[in-house]
Parts: sequence; C-alpha cells; structure tokens
Amino acid sequence: MTGRGDLLGTVEYTIDVEVAPANLNYLPEFLQKYYVSRYAGYRNFKDVKAYTEDGKSYLTYKVAIPKTGQYVEVAVEADIPIKISMRLSSPDIPKSFLDELYEDTVIMVQAFNEQVSTMTLYFAYIHGEKMVPESPKGNRWIDVLFSRSMYGIFFIFIAISYLFIIVLQNYGPIFFGVALLLFAVFSGRLAARGDWVITKDRPEVILLQYTLTLEEYKQFLKTNVKKIPEIRKKIYDSIVLPGKKITCELAEKIFVDYGIDCQPDRLSVKKVNIWQLVKKAAEKYKLRTPRVVIANTEIVNAAAMGPSPRLGAMIITTGIMQQLEDKELLSVIGHEMSHLKAHDPLALYGLVILEYLVQFYILAPYLTNWGYIGLFGFLIVAFALIIGLAKVFEARCDLDSVKYIGNPETLAQGLRKIAFKRLLPIYKREPVHRRYRRLEWLTFDSHPPAYYRIKRVENLSQPISKHTFWASLRDNIKGFWRP
Repeated sequence: MTGRGDLLGTVEYTIDVEVAPANLNYLPEFLQKYYVSRYAGYRNFKDVKAYTEDGKSYLTYKVAIPKTGQYVEVAVEADIPIKISMRLSSPDIPKSFLDELYEDTVIMVQAFNEQVSTMTLYFAYIHGEKMVPESPKGNRWIDVLFSRSMYGIFFIFIAISYLFIIVLQNYGPIFFGVALLLFAVFSGRLAARGDWVITKDRPEVILLQYTLTLEEYKQFLKTNVKKIPEIRKKIYDSIVLPGKKITCELAEKIFVDYGIDCQPDRLSVKKVNIWQLVKKAAEKYKLRTPRVVIANTEIVNAAAMGPSPRLGAMIITTGIMQQLEDKELLSVIGHEMSHLKAHDPLALYGLVILEYLVQFYILAPYLTNWGYIGLFGFLIVAFALIIGLAKVFEARCDLDSVKYIGNPETLAQGLRKIAFKRLLPIYKREPVHRRYRRLEWLTFDSHPPAYYRIKRVENLSQPISKHTFWASLRDNIKGFWRP
C-alpha cells in the first residue's frame, strides 16, 4: 500500500493485488454490489457511477461525513496496481476517516479476489521437484495447523493423553509428557516431510493462475475437471522443466486440448524466491536460516515449528505467496522468525505438559470431588490461560517483525489480506460494536483479533520497546478492556 496527498484536499492510495488483468474489469461492479449497496446504511454514499473509459473500468462515488456537511469524492481505477483517488471537500477531514475508506476497499478487493479464485486454475511448481497437487481448503492436516484455532489440537491431545493413562496407568502422564516434548523438539524435522523443501539450489516457487470465463468454467467442470493433474504435468514437462518462460503462446498448446482458449490478460505467472526472503529475515534477526517447507494449499498463511532455527522449520503456503507481494511476505516471515528466535513452540508445548502433569498428579483428587463439570471447567480455564499467553506471543511477534524487518504499514497490509474475512462486516470497528469486538478476544484463537493487530502495528511509535513481550502483554490487556 502507498498513500500520498496534498494539503489542498487530494489523497491517493494504491493496492497491490495478484489478479489477472481481465478480471479487474468486473471489480467496479463487484464493489458497487457488495460494498456500496450492502453498506449503504453504514456509509452515506451518493452519486455512484461505474463506467469504462479507454479500456479501463472505474467506480466513482461520494461519501458524506455525518453531521459535518463534508464529503469525500472517491475514484477507484481497476488497474494493476488498483488506484484509489480521494478528493476532499475540506482539508480538515481527518486522515483516519480516509484510512478507513481505504481499508474498506482493501477488504472488499480481497473478497473479490476470493470470488474470482473459484473460477481460476492454480498450479505451483518448483523446478526439478516432484509435482504436488494443490490442496483445497479444509482438505489436509496442514489445514488444522493453519486454522488459527487450537480446538482440534487441544482435544486430540486430551484423547491421546487418556489413552496413555488407560494403557500405562499411573505412569501414563509421564510417558505422554515425554512423547509430547519429543514432538515439540522434532516438529520442525517432521514438518520438513511436507510438500516441498526449499533450498539454496532450488529457491523459487513458480505460481501460475489462469482465470476461466463463466462459460468456460461450467464446461470445464463437466468435461475436464478430473484432468487437472494431466494439465499440471503437461505444463511442467513441456514448459517448466526445460526452463522456458510460461507464456500464453506455450500454454495455448496445452490448454487447447481441454477447451480453453488462452488469453494473455487472463494468465498470471509469478516467481517467488522464497529462499532469499527467509534468508533475509534470518539475517535481520542474526539467526541461521531454518528449513523452509512449502505447503501447496490454497490457505493463505505461514507458520513456524520447532524449538529453534537449527531444529525448526518455516512452513509457507503457496496460497500466501499468491496473495502477498514480496515485501508483505517478508514482513510475515519476520513475524514467524520471531517465534523461532524466542522458542515459542517449545514454550507452549512445555506449558501444556506442565498443566497436564499438575492436573494428574496434584489436582486429581480435588477434580474427582468436583465431578465432570469441575473437570471440564478446569480444562477450559487452563486452556484459556495458555491461549492468552499465545496471543501475547503473537502480538510480540508483530512488534519484533517491525523492529527487525521494518515497514509497519507493509505488515499491516499483509495482515489485512490474510485476515480480511475476520474484518467483515466492516462496520465492526465502530464504537457501538465494542462489546462484539471484546468477544473476539475470548475465542480460542491463538491470535489477537485482526482489527487490533492491524491498528496496533500502524500506530507504532519509534523506538520500539526493548522488551517486546512485556509491551505486548500490556497492549493486549489494554486492547481487551478498551476494544
């Protein structure tokens, strides 16, 4: 994101987006339907107009500011990057209001991008590596890791722990604790058994997306959807493996057999040197470069596993590489590097083990007297405390990313793209919805609410506190009481 303006009343922003140029023609219509019309009760829109000029699509409208008589004229140009121009009726309109309008647009653009993705063919490759099918959301174990909610993992641990007790009786908790500790220590090595391992010799991920028209998509579903592995292999064998540049001319020779007429403005090819990005982040932290594992899934996320950079791994999805620009991805990687630097995965597993041993060997007699309701209540409280600590870790990682990598606005923009669904509906940021916003803190999500993380990063003042953990603990408490 970039923003610039003048004191006479004009501010301009841009939005970097990975969308095929042909799709952008539909963006104004989408914004008019799902933003202007749907949120008419939230924003006072006037003079709405969608049109095409010189081959480019535009959406223009006015947003009146309640009780002031002031307004902002907004023009959205569907280009790459997307351009947003805001003309102010008065130079004293607060910039915070303009930033809210900009954030509205970013969120809705991400929603548009997701809708378009349903009619898009995605292929990811690493030169010289095996081909791995793209995993739809919710289809594999990796989706549990990236779900951001620890419900599933927590209850799996409970089930396994009781299995240990049944088999080993009084020694069960000790053996379970040892097994869990070993898993925490070697989880980075286990993660390295993922789809691809990035190395210095094979540093790049090649991402190809081709958007079908509605008619092509319907026909493709009927006749060729099961042939996607065949298409993927042909592209790899004839274009990627020989080291050729992926162009519409070369892709046409493959697509034509499947009823697709390749159009250049609907083809997008992106190369991401993920090794260099992780290496750069590690150098900023003065750490060794951890293993870099690629999960070929549509989920937009990244994660760190393992007790340290030496034994740990950075897991990055092709989905996040598709959605984020390199500078945004670097900031997110910087966030994950903080987890490895501070040994967060090991600390959280250690707390889970400690809680389990205390529960069984110290509190068991009391929990028996409390009954099942008491036991369940204890588990909820214990898990809530662990989740609360995890939220502090996540907030600290945001601070560390800005501290070591820099560019707080870039990190904020990356968070918007990753968590845009959690920012919907967009009127949740208003003070009247503070009760709802506080409830977001009480979910069993290991991350603080997205709106809080974004605003906190954007409002950071320099220099950043040396003790980022304690600063984050304080900020999270304030964020909960004054959402």
